[in-house]
Amino acid sequence: MDASFAAVKRYTGHVVSCLGWGTHALAPLSFRGATYSGVFTLFPLLSGVGRAHHGEILREVSKLAEKNQIRPLLATGDFGRENIAAAYELVAEGSRGKVVVQL
Repeated sequence: MDASFAAVKRYTGHVVSCLGWGTHALAPLSFRGATYSGVFTLFPLLSGVGRAHHGEILREVSKLAEKNQIRPLLATGDFGRENIAAAYELVAEGSRGKVVVQL
C-alpha cells in the first residue's frame, strides 16, 4: 500500500484498499494531494452486519471495471511456473505494481 501512496496521481488520485494491515506512512499520499479509502471486507461477511451494503459496493466496483475505469498498476514481466523464483525476487525487492504469475 505504501508503494500505491507514492505512485498515485497528484491531486486526482485515489487509493482504495480492502487490506490495510500494518502501519503505513500517509505523508506520500498527502504530498500528492490524493485520497485513500479502506474497507475491512471481512467484517460484513463474518458478522452479517452490512452484508447487503457490501454487495452494493462490489456491484459498483464491477461496473467501473467493466467500463475500464479501474486500471491496476502491474509490474512488467511475464512469469510462469518456469520462472516463479524471478517473480518472487521482484516482489521481495519491492516491485512497483502487482506481479502476475500465470499458472
